[in-house]
Amino acid sequence: MKGLVIGIVAVLVMPVALVLMGAAAIVSTVSGGAVQAVCVVSDEGSAETVVIADGDPAGEGGLGFELPAPGAPRLASLRNPAATIPDDVKALYLAAADRYHLPWTLLAGVGMAETAHGRTRATSSAGAQGLMQFMPATWAAYGIDGSGDGRADIRNDADSVMSAANYLTASGVTAGVDGVRRALFAYNHADWYVNDVLYYAAAYGGGVVAGDPADCGIGGVGNPSLPALPNQQIATVLAFATAQLGEPYVYGANGPSAWDCSAFTLAAYAQIGVTLPRTAAAQQNWVAQGNGYRVPLGQERPGDLIFTDSYLGPNRVGHVMIVFDPAEQLTIEAGGSQVGYYDYGYWTDHHLFSIWRVGAVAS
Repeated sequence: MKGLVIGIVAVLVMPVALVLMGAAAIVSTVSGGAVQAVCVVSDEGSAETVVIADGDPAGEGGLGFELPAPGAPRLASLRNPAATIPDDVKALYLAAADRYHLPWTLLAGVGMAETAHGRTRATSSAGAQGLMQFMPATWAAYGIDGSGDGRADIRNDADSVMSAANYLTASGVTAGVDGVRRALFAYNHADWYVNDVLYYAAAYGGGVVAGDPADCGIGGVGNPSLPALPNQQIATVLAFATAQLGEPYVYGANGPSAWDCSAFTLAAYAQIGVTLPRTAAAQQNWVAQGNGYRVPLGQERPGDLIFTDSYLGPNRVGHVMIVFDPAEQLTIEAGGSQVGYYDYGYWTDHHLFSIWRVGAVAS
């Protein structure tokens, strides 16, 4: 295989150069000078990493982290211990956790904090309704059908639990330990609430969140003032990528002869001294936190990164690709069954689809 790959690389040296020449008018050939990266990937996140060995596809790269321990202050959990969970409600927690790749205990923690698993489900003084206590305005944005009846009913238990999982993932609950706390704070803006939920989740057994502990977190808008990477560096990224053509895609593989999508982009950018996080979602968040900027479809260039939702549901980035030839809408990526060229036009109508350009940053 290596001999075949080397032969392919020799043939592809000129196409890489030609692709870059096509972008030469709009890509600087001399960097304006690298700036210090924002949200640097550090060993601190690695220390929190749990290796997921059961093949759970939510753990891209086989990465996860333990639910954080509760801190202080706490409020309700100081006087109300974790109650037993009715079987029918636990089944709803398990179903939502399976769909959104979360620990079921986290949903149980929310359910306990909100209504003691449905025991106190009256509309709150603030107007929150249902098993998981949604405000109508939040429900309008995040409420979904969890029962399969075609409607999203704020008072339907299955809908309420599934919508809670939907809202937590949309709020970045898988973006490291801090992401869990931020997502719970978004659910109810009180530090004591965050710690109550985590206390109850621990009482029900805790668990591992499938995600990258080094994730910078959601919400970044990028930094378009960053200097561009020079063509020479982009050529280095693409040369490494083309050298891996034909090597197999394997979920969780880290190279050097088999890859998953984000390990492939991580390794390609490492050739120029840029250190990306391990997973696709964390890589997008890293760029968005100020290490690059978003590019409209139609203005992409070779070396740009494309992020989209896939097997992790509509709220989570699950796949990353490297733009190879914008004119033909071709990527080079670890996808399908092997590293190859793929048509990124296939992904443009997904719920999450964005193109980002990595700036000239020093890791």
